[in-house]
Amino acid sequence: MVALSIKEIADAVEGIIYGDTGVTVTSVSTNSKNLSPDALFVPIIGERTDAHDFMNDAFENGAKACLTSRELEYETDKAYIKVEDTLKALQQLGTYYRNKFSVPVVGITGSVGKTTTKEMIAAALETKYRVLKTEGNMNSQVGLPLMMLRLEPEHEIAVIEMGMSEEGEMGRLADIARPETAVVTNIGVSHIAQLKTRENIRKEKLNIINCFSETSVLFVNGNDDLLCELIPENGKALDELKLGQVTEEKLTGCKRIAYGTASGCTYLAEDIRTQDGGTRFTYKKITYNEQKEEKLLLEEEITLQVLGLHNVYNALAALAVAELYQIPAAVAGEGLKHYLPIAMRGQIKEVNGLTIIDDSYNASPDSMKSGVQVLLALENVRRRVAVLADVKELGEISKQCHYEVGVTISSLKVDALITVGEDAAYIAQAVKDQKSPIETYCFDDNQTVSDFLRSYLKPGDGILVKGSRGMKTDEIVNYLIAHFK
Repeated sequence: MVALSIKEIADAVEGIIYGDTGVTVTSVSTNSKNLSPDALFVPIIGERTDAHDFMNDAFENGAKACLTSRELEYETDKAYIKVEDTLKALQQLGTYYRNKFSVPVVGITGSVGKTTTKEMIAAALETKYRVLKTEGNMNSQVGLPLMMLRLEPEHEIAVIEMGMSEEGEMGRLADIARPETAVVTNIGVSHIAQLKTRENIRKEKLNIINCFSETSVLFVNGNDDLLCELIPENGKALDELKLGQVTEEKLTGCKRIAYGTASGCTYLAEDIRTQDGGTRFTYKKITYNEQKEEKLLLEEEITLQVLGLHNVYNALAALAVAELYQIPAAVAGEGLKHYLPIAMRGQIKEVNGLTIIDDSYNASPDSMKSGVQVLLALENVRRRVAVLADVKELGEISKQCHYEVGVTISSLKVDALITVGEDAAYIAQAVKDQKSPIETYCFDDNQTVSDFLRSYLKPGDGILVKGSRGMKTDEIVNYLIAHFK
């Protein structure tokens, strides 16, 4: 982060300085324990904790200044900036700091696949540029402004993940990050409890383009039934989709391009196959005339070290963005060839003859189906075992969504299905109702299922572990690793 004076920060957040007015800060944090030297501490008020309680700890741990919305007795040798709302002030500061840079920003959103798509896009862009990319889960109302505050003069492009759970959130993130290019991976049912319909989720996620200009580009997954409606080649009138005036205006003014395996996609994957524990496919760029006739512009063989059709979609998004920023497919493909999944997001671990797909970070109904496809793609395994836990935040349709996952699994070559949690049991119920030969077992907690797996699994088995973050299914993975070594 480029150094900012306390006065510059106060002006940016519309705050009042108390105490030492000569302070300069070089980093910003919301964690009172994890502070870099010369940091600004921003105490966020959460549902359970008010971080103002830790301001003294922050100063003791090296903070040079603090934002505050509390009335305090200020110490003259310390710097404070009084604001009405510390979260709003953090977002104002992130916006101000981002606007100091002319660096292009690629924004990534979608119900599932945001993180992997972000990582793949960064891997492709890093073949040519110095890239800032979202770290960890810093894609929220708090995390995103902190990421923008990590921009440095040497960065040439930023790849920023943007998440939302409620109406109005994506617009605020777009105002902070100001992406000139956006990728929407899909429209699923994550957060449907808050937004009620997939159409509402699409409407909210498309606010990612609120700051678009006429030269901006929107890439969407052409295999998604709601996103493909945005593509001009499909001939759907935007005013029929009820997206809102601002979104319609931005969509009308920008380029809209689809990637995937479906008709109408400009960036296409064909001949997808599993090979040597990874995936290979033929990448094509297609153009369409007014009669919707195709013309092949480019063809390239792409190799990935990961499995699953969803990762092919993610790679297509990366190749499309890379081309936009003048990186040839062959070069971007080399970057993708070296991509490996990050922790708990589809990592494949070999433990004493057991192949574990650790996809325990989070889950949605769609990502569960994708995870099972990865399980099916494993080579040289004796049995395929899916361990699936509850998917959270599905509201009143939770049981239905879990049941539909089970209907899908029932026709697949899975040997055993093991569920954890009350709602996940409906996955098993659907498998039974479909009279599938898949073995089913249901458990209430991670320890019980772990104890069962210790005796049930044998060398040569392949196992997928997946569930919502709140289910902590990484505990199951850690147990298996510890007891099968």
